[in-house]
Amino acid sequence: MAPGNAPAAGCADRSAPEPSSTGLPHLRVVPHPDRYLDLAAFDTGTGTDIPGPSTATIQKLALYAFEVLEGSRSIAQLGGWITREVASALLERRAVRTERRTLYRDARRVVACPGPAHIDRPLPHILEATVVLYAEPRSRSVALRFEHSGDRWRATDLTVL
Repeated sequence: MAPGNAPAAGCADRSAPEPSSTGLPHLRVVPHPDRYLDLAAFDTGTGTDIPGPSTATIQKLALYAFEVLEGSRSIAQLGGWITREVASALLERRAVRTERRTLYRDARRVVACPGPAHIDRPLPHILEATVVLYAEPRSRSVALRFEHSGDRWRATDLTVL
C-alpha cells in the first residue's frame, strides 16, 4: 500500500471479506420451542370461574395466528377456536404482509417461540391473554380475548402486534 493511501488510525484493513458479507447462510441456535410451553406468568382467575383453555392452548393459538400471518399455516386450522370476524381480520392482515414481502422480495421464514402467557379474567366467562413470541430479528406480542359460549371457548379478538 502506498504511503499516501494508508488507512486512518484505528481502521482495519478491509481487504478480507467479513463473515456476514460472504453470501453464505448464517446459522444460529434456536431455543427449544417447548421452553415456556404451559407456563403462565400470572393468572387472575379464581376457583369459581369457568375453567378456561389451558395455557399451552393459548400459547399455541398465538403461535398459529402468527404463522397464519407469515403464510406458513392455513387459517382453516384455527377454525374451531376463532370467530368469523377474527378469521377475516387475519386474512386481511395476511394479504398485506404477503404484498409487502413480495415488494421487498423477502423470502425469509420466521420461526417464533412462545413465551409465558399472561392471563386475566375480567369476568367469569371472559378470558384475556397476552403471549410474547420470540423470533429473529424481533419479538412480537399477541393479544387474545376468549369468550365462553355454550360449552366452548372461542377467540373473539386476536391481534398480532
